[in-house]
Amino acid sequence: MPTVNVKICPEIINWALSQTQEDKLGEKLMSNITKWLNGTKTPTFNQIEDFSKKSNIPLGYFFLQTPPVEKIDLLEYRTIDSIQLVNPSRNLIDTIHEMEKIQDWMKAYRQDLGFEKLSVVGCMSDVKDVSRIANKIRADLSISKNWYETTKDSREAFGYIRKQLEICGVVVMMSGIVGKNTHRALDVNEFRAFTMIDDWTPLIFINTSDSNGAKLFSLLHEIVHIWLGESDLFNDRQGNANHVSDIEIICNAVAGEVIVPKDDFLEKWNEQKTEIYTKIAELAKYFRCGEIVIARKAIDCKKIDQKIYDQVVQKAIKNYNQTKENKDTSGGNYYNTMESRLDGCFVRAICESINMGRTTYTEAYRLTNTSPKTFPEIAQRLGGVEWQRSF
Repeated sequence: MPTVNVKICPEIINWALSQTQEDKLGEKLMSNITKWLNGTKTPTFNQIEDFSKKSNIPLGYFFLQTPPVEKIDLLEYRTIDSIQLVNPSRNLIDTIHEMEKIQDWMKAYRQDLGFEKLSVVGCMSDVKDVSRIANKIRADLSISKNWYETTKDSREAFGYIRKQLEICGVVVMMSGIVGKNTHRALDVNEFRAFTMIDDWTPLIFINTSDSNGAKLFSLLHEIVHIWLGESDLFNDRQGNANHVSDIEIICNAVAGEVIVPKDDFLEKWNEQKTEIYTKIAELAKYFRCGEIVIARKAIDCKKIDQKIYDQVVQKAIKNYNQTKENKDTSGGNYYNTMESRLDGCFVRAICESINMGRTTYTEAYRLTNTSPKTFPEIAQRLGGVEWQRSF
């Protein structure tokens, strides 16, 4: 097959470079890119295709005359202003787009079948009282004030709250990679979670690259955003209580109150006679949460100062990084992983839609990042039994 040279605008090449980490491209491709830009060489179609794959930029973008304007509305709702999110990674952009497709599908499904709007969305939009919002969330999720006592650790606590959200109709998706590409890991330093508000299908996405305790807090933080009716891109890795908007202060406070009720915290804090750091660690185990949540509650209750809080945060981040470095990368059980990533309500809706002839098998596999071989098992695990029987 003859070599096909293509004309690519230098402006597009420079834009693509700004969207990509150079070490992902390799020395050979970077050498070629330098020659394309100085005009000593013209790229071939295969080389641009290689550039597209390594940069995760759609191939069609390279043939535009000017860089595309990708409007990501969710970026306007980032928790902390940061340079990093002024130029979001392709991994974050593609994850947001993937969740938008799922939300759009689920919204159309619910509207077509006559579902009513979810009453929880924005139900506390005009409320600023932390206790009142926390009590409303507990009531809507049918959880008690000491709900944490029914779970054994933060992982199980996360699963319990997620299940209650599913009953409410809130879609919760989670992953540590883009789609099914294990080479595209999501960076927890870029974002921890996000929420896309919609009256029929509010959707929470959790970055599973985070620690179990952090994921629990992120989930509760995003729940508050739904009850307040505002989207969110949660990118706070420091447990920052300063330099955030009023709504973020409320969301952090309510999330902390639902996880660690103030009255229960003070009682347990006063019971513990150990030194401060041990006390924080013990209370984190008791409330099934991360130590940062306990430290935040302690500083809010004037039990510790900012220095101790900062030390707890830094220690937690250090422990997370060490755990990440030592983590077994051989992979776990595929079906367990996929079951955790997908929302049960969403999968059951897909199964019902297939039964009604509204959704094709191909679309179901695309929406769930599965295949004809794997989808039946996952569907059965998540309650799509009727579809499984008809397959």
